[in-house]
Amino acid sequence: MAVLIVFVGALAVVPASGQERPPATSGAPASGQEPAPGEQPIGRFVVDARVALPKFAQDPTIASGIGVTAANLPTRALGLMAGAHWYPARLGPVTLGIGAEVLLSRASRTLKPATKDSDPGPTVKSRFSALSPQVSFNFGKRDGYSYISGGIGRSSFTAEREEAPLADPKPRSKTINYGGGARWFTNRHVAVSIDLRFYAVNPVTATSTRPGLPRMRLMVFSVGAGLR
Repeated sequence: MAVLIVFVGALAVVPASGQERPPATSGAPASGQEPAPGEQPIGRFVVDARVALPKFAQDPTIASGIGVTAANLPTRALGLMAGAHWYPARLGPVTLGIGAEVLLSRASRTLKPATKDSDPGPTVKSRFSALSPQVSFNFGKRDGYSYISGGIGRSSFTAEREEAPLADPKPRSKTINYGGGARWFTNRHVAVSIDLRFYAVNPVTATSTRPGLPRMRLMVFSVGAGLR
């Protein structure tokens, strides 16, 4: 009985004698037909919101400017990054993007007492903010793609002792940003977004109220969500 069922099933899929087989298809969409969801090009825009983890350097020049040691400067910061990107053109496998991102971050560190009877060291607070226009080159499809990007913007870095805050205004200097990342969409509108970015910050000249800052390079890793 089982053999009969298999045989009948085979007959059902074999064309009758003289009957033409349907033409084979190449898998490519017909003219005017939209490609499969996984093959669609990158969408026209995306906005991101990510948790940022900047890494600050323990620079002796910065430390001496505020009267502390380099070990007193914080190294790991926490912040937020938000951005928006528009994709106006496709050049073969590459999609061109234009956008901008804003970063706000801060950190603090207090040296532990050298001995049980001594007082703890001063608390140093550091802040870094940046406005970063970017041009990106994106590789992939609508539901998942990677990118490299860069641009020139402005940033502000401040390191100060908690008991002796520096006078405003905070100086802003020209900053080159460059890096890369990826977005993987988990549904129609929401993606997991990651980015690794470097900020090359120009030096800042000292004034009567604020110490100068050397040329710096800061690294920022961020992870969050993208929306389209």
